[in-house]
Amino acid sequence: MSKDVSRRAVQVVSHGPSCLDGVIAAAAIARFYDGRRVITQLAANGDSDRVLQDLQLRTDGDDDEIWITDLSWNTTATGEHLTELAHKGARIHWIDHHRTAVARADAPEFRVPFAVRVLSERYSAARLTFNYLRRRAAKLPRERARLFESFAPFAAIADDNDRWIHRIPESKDWAMAVQTLGGMESYREILRMREPRMSRRLRAALDAGRAAMAKSLELARSTMVDRMLASGIKVRSACCFGYSSEVAAALYQGQTRTVVALFDLRSQGVSLRRSADSEVDLSALARVFGGGGHAAAAGFTTADLKRAPAERLSELLGDRLSGE
Repeated sequence: MSKDVSRRAVQVVSHGPSCLDGVIAAAAIARFYDGRRVITQLAANGDSDRVLQDLQLRTDGDDDEIWITDLSWNTTATGEHLTELAHKGARIHWIDHHRTAVARADAPEFRVPFAVRVLSERYSAARLTFNYLRRRAAKLPRERARLFESFAPFAAIADDNDRWIHRIPESKDWAMAVQTLGGMESYREILRMREPRMSRRLRAALDAGRAAMAKSLELARSTMVDRMLASGIKVRSACCFGYSSEVAAALYQGQTRTVVALFDLRSQGVSLRRSADSEVDLSALARVFGGGGHAAAAGFTTADLKRAPAERLSELLGDRLSGE
């Protein structure tokens, strides 16, 4: 037990930079530790190893808690660093629902002496985090337990959107608002709320996001390339500028056996989605390129694609100038 709970340091690293599920998972932890020192970072998949390896103890060890939610890592160096922090006394919690994490749970990079490890595809990371903390909340003072329980609708919204259930009509709106406003700003807004009613800032972000998504979809349609494979699978690739999930949903609508691959010019990453009838495991495909995700939604980054537009432009101009 900590010598003085008031000096406990809680560090949270969750999926970002603008992921609704990652933001809500982090906010659930902050709500549980209301009044304590909570330091939150939102990391993109491709940046997780660097962010986690940069973690340092904030106290003398036995008052440190580290929470990693909706996120995994790829190198044994990261696992070794986390192990070192655990041996110094830090309690490390890992909660994730991505298939690439669940399937690789016993990989060398994950051999860390976790205080808590919850890996399951049953729910989103936000709901897994909330459900775990809900059991612990029974030991909290009544008012704090009531405050934490009021966060349940937020976890339900994140779960509904992230797992594409869409039984809560406004869950897609929350995802778009968070993506537009930004993860950390949304996190701060959500922590001030007592019920899931969008603040003025989030509502304004939603309106701006709808307009920006329409432009991103227009870009995708103007750059779209279809390729039929011998297996009968269609690969539909395009560029977008943010809102990759929403853009992909529009591009695979009415398609069969289709994999949509979007190069997001904003995030510089690739998002993979598939039509409803497709059985391609996109998490396995993304893993080949150092990424991950779920069977129906995954992503990765690659330097080759970042250079491709400039290289193609150079070819076009070079051909023209060489002919003069």
